[in-house]
Amino acid sequence: MRVLAAHARAVADSQAVKAESRIVIAVIGEDRPGIMAGVTGVLAKVDANILDVSQTIMSDLFTMVMLVDIKRISVPFSKLKATLEAYGRSSGLSIISQHEEIFQAMHRV
Repeated sequence: MRVLAAHARAVADSQAVKAESRIVIAVIGEDRPGIMAGVTGVLAKVDANILDVSQTIMSDLFTMVMLVDIKRISVPFSKLKATLEAYGRSSGLSIISQHEEIFQAMHRV
């Protein structure tokens, strides 16, 4: 019984660490060339690892959602978030980034 409880705790801990080390980035704006290159360039500069990307063009509206591993980034998450927001403002985009666990909690009903 103790072994099962310890295993369950270990699994829960590893899932918590995994969720804390991954972020969800949502990008919305008028479609034009270079949006993905700009956002991924910001991520590459801090050694973030893109795990998954989904993008859609609705009429002239560009939308992109990314799942990103930030385990090995060279700056604090708050700095990356501020940099992405600044890039978004300068590029006419709305960029929202948040930890995966917060994103999932917000979308649980």
